[in-house]
Amino acid sequence: MHKRVALLVLATAVVSLAATSPETREITDPKKIASAEVGGAGAVPIDDLFYTRNTGDGAWSPDGKEIVFTSNFTGRFNLWKVNASGGWPIQLSQSDNRQADAVWSPDGKWILYQSDIGGAETYDLFAIPSGGGKADNLTKTDEISETAPRWSPDGKQLAISYKKKSAPVTDMAVMDWSTRAVRNLTNEATADHLWSGPLWGRDGKVLYATRVNAGFTDASVYRIDAASGQKEELTPHEDRAARMFRQCRRTEKHCW
Repeated sequence: MHKRVALLVLATAVVSLAATSPETREITDPKKIASAEVGGAGAVPIDDLFYTRNTGDGAWSPDGKEIVFTSNFTGRFNLWKVNASGGWPIQLSQSDNRQADAVWSPDGKWILYQSDIGGAETYDLFAIPSGGGKADNLTKTDEISETAPRWSPDGKQLAISYKKKSAPVTDMAVMDWSTRAVRNLTNEATADHLWSGPLWGRDGKVLYATRVNAGFTDASVYRIDAASGQKEELTPHEDRAARMFRQCRRTEKHCW
């Protein structure tokens, strides 16, 4: 008896599925589709159709309890904070100019970030108390763009990317936190190489950075003494052009 009931249920299910299979369904007639109407509703403004908000550049506080990030919740990319445990974020800074790449000081008292003026892409570095307050322009250089600040482990210095407005390349520099003095460490002499990605050694005495060609096809890692600027290439090798030339000479091929 139970087997008969089970077979009957199975047969019914198969028939039901067959009746609603793609082959048996009718194509929807668009003329018969009617949207629900709401009285008093107006046309959607074009601005609302393009209303999107972005967030990025998140960074943890040293105690791991807060996160600072950049968002254009209010229309401009400014700094916001949110508890690591969740909750509604609060706006840390207000400016008509975009702010990005925020980092906390090791003692948790300050947040540094970069900001340009009017989209000119010549950035200054700013510091703002992590609890909120007035932002302080640390560099105030109209002809030099300072970006990507990275604190030394002891909080006494900052490694930064340093680019003159008229120069084709980016250098590595250090800023003294107490005096705000900036020193260019690399002073790149060629027009087709640039420096990026500064990282501090654990002792706070050296930096590690990448020197890359303008085509981003060849790069090498360097260790840089933060006091003297003396550089040591850690990954010495022939660049791509030299390798191709040597290969052509060896095979006696016309490579150009």
